[in-house]
Amino acid sequence: MKVEKARPYVVKNLRYALNPSSIAIVGASRYPTKVGNKVIYELVKWGYRGKIYPVNPRADKILGFPCYKTLREIKDPVDLVFVAVPAHLVSSIVQDAVSIKAKMIVIATSAFKEIGRGELQNEITEYCRKNKLPLIGPNLVGMGSPYEHFNCGFIPYLPVEGPVAMISQSGANLLAALGTSQESHYGMSFFVGLGNKADVDFCEFIEYANEDPHTKCLAIYIEGLDSPEAFIDSCQKVDKPIVVIKVGRSKIGVKAAFAHTASENPNGDEYYDMVIEKAGAIRATTWQEFLDISLALGLQPPLKGDNIVMVTNGGGAGLLSCDHFERLGLPLRELKQISPMLEQRIRAYMPMFGSPLNPVDISGTASVIQYKGAFQQAFRDPNVHGVLGAICPTAVTDVMGTAKAAVEVYESCKELGKPFLMICQGGAECRDAILYLRDHQIPAYPTAEQAVNAMVALYRYGMKK
Repeated sequence: MKVEKARPYVVKNLRYALNPSSIAIVGASRYPTKVGNKVIYELVKWGYRGKIYPVNPRADKILGFPCYKTLREIKDPVDLVFVAVPAHLVSSIVQDAVSIKAKMIVIATSAFKEIGRGELQNEITEYCRKNKLPLIGPNLVGMGSPYEHFNCGFIPYLPVEGPVAMISQSGANLLAALGTSQESHYGMSFFVGLGNKADVDFCEFIEYANEDPHTKCLAIYIEGLDSPEAFIDSCQKVDKPIVVIKVGRSKIGVKAAFAHTASENPNGDEYYDMVIEKAGAIRATTWQEFLDISLALGLQPPLKGDNIVMVTNGGGAGLLSCDHFERLGLPLRELKQISPMLEQRIRAYMPMFGSPLNPVDISGTASVIQYKGAFQQAFRDPNVHGVLGAICPTAVTDVMGTAKAAVEVYESCKELGKPFLMICQGGAECRDAILYLRDHQIPAYPTAEQAVNAMVALYRYGMKK
């Protein structure tokens, strides 16, 4: 349902959705294959420190916790109510949540507006709004935060700690991002699936994320916007980069979005371009780009100019990067155009057959010392705004040694406020280097195009500031 703007009581109470001191699971189950069992299991597994109250009228204990027949039997304060019961039972559960003065309610249950039961969904939403009980969902997978050891939903794992808050209507894509976080160290501050987005809207989580100390970038997956004006208003209040992917561009995609999360898209894609631009956000067009650029914007400062220096030991990576920079409207300049003495200074760190143009090709025989020296010269030149490094694993390349040198240079030059990205094209040794670099706040990617997309996003955000 539409909101005019973010409601202060909702924004305030969202902390109970991501860091509650107590949670009641209505629909708790004794059977490991049921959502009501998995929620409790994952809370315990990932170290949730609060109180857990299973609610099931036909069980005495679940996973060692005493059961309650109804919410009303719980005499202690309950911050969060998680609902996993059939749709026709949800209304009475919501009334019980109001009666015990719960702070938040999350409805994982499906079979509401997405299958034509919009009236039931709206009735529940209106009741929650009347009683100022913020509702997340229905039809969602869950939410959590690695910093709070909180995994709430039917979610198999938490992401690694990091800078990106992910707010998603799609549970499947949210789960994919969590898997990517585990495997590729895409760090998150918190995540939430909004599902049908009946009550709590994007705008309220956006304003919550703006106050969250762990969040440095917001990544938002949208299937439909009920409240575009509120979305724009909240985004404009945020002093953090926002990356948006809006799906449902195709004719069949519009229908699929409604069937998935009851998202309605009466306006064309150009309309969403306008909304996202007015909001001051950056729009991604593919899922990989969405992940790549949000990671960079979360880890690195904005690019405050268009003088980018690329240092590589492989000409192919350099040429792929050159072409993609130009495709995106941010062509590289030769070193002599950037700074008169930079070419001469970098020559000291390459063999005679290397190329000091831009990209700077320090050749396939490049040592860790040569990489380190070239990086330092690029960073320390006042005319250089950003640095992109690339590693090609030749037989003589010390891939991890080069990654460690990159981290050392970055740490010594961090106060200059210049973004530093890396490309590591290769096998297992490059994968290890990517994880090491990301763990040390340097976005690193397996292809040139991914890194260039990220650098261009840093430039676009820098131009918006």
